[in-house]
Amino acid sequence: MTITCRGCGHGASFLASDIAAFADPDRPIEAVRFRCRECEGQAFDVATAVFDRDRKPDIIVWRPTRLR
Repeated sequence: MTITCRGCGHGASFLASDIAAFADPDRPIEAVRFRCRECEGQAFDVATAVFDRDRKPDIIVWRPTRLR
């Protein structure tokens, strides 16, 4: 999954399984709250993609963390 800030365009890619650990199963994935590290914005676009496991894509996959 790629999460992109609508305010500044900063984006990050995550494994869908990692995001699912934060999501409420009764709500859509777009309801998960994110905060941009660059501009502190909270409006995001969510895009999903499937990659061929035989070919390594040139992306960095981040691990989400909870804010306290």
